[in-house]
Amino acid sequence: MRKIVIAVALVAIGASAAGASPQTATTASDPQVKIAVTVSPEPAAAGSDTAVTVKLETKPGIKMNKYPKIKVHVPAVEGLVGLAEESVGNPGPPAADQLDANYFHGGIDPLTLTLHLDPHAAKGKHEIHAKLSYFYCVAASGYCAPAKTDLTIPVTIR
Repeated sequence: MRKIVIAVALVAIGASAAGASPQTATTASDPQVKIAVTVSPEPAAAGSDTAVTVKLETKPGIKMNKYPKIKVHVPAVEGLVGLAEESVGNPGPPAADQLDANYFHGGIDPLTLTLHLDPHAAKGKHEIHAKLSYFYCVAASGYCAPAKTDLTIPVTIR
């Protein structure tokens, strides 16, 4: 399993929740994909919702499967955030004569999930741990495998 930490850029001092723009994380990668995370608004108020968008870009020669679905899972952390999960892809496998339909072509739809922040969450920077799981295939060899990656989503509560 690979550990990837996604760091979010700091917002300019004085940005309000209504006017705060989304912040894009530095892009990380593992052997199959480049991963970028956007959190909006950043910073966020305790008791509010914040949107986390995970974008994946395959490296050359890698195909991402639609089935099983690509999934981001955030477990609940008492006093900080509720359980959240989002997936993209197909609920079942393609027909045997349409296997190419199981791959994303021309890009992968981003996964956007809403994190509900606890009303009593402490102010400051927090790291929210998540799991990204997906299934990929190597175009040249036909080798296919599941992959799981740990993500850390930094959220600042004002």
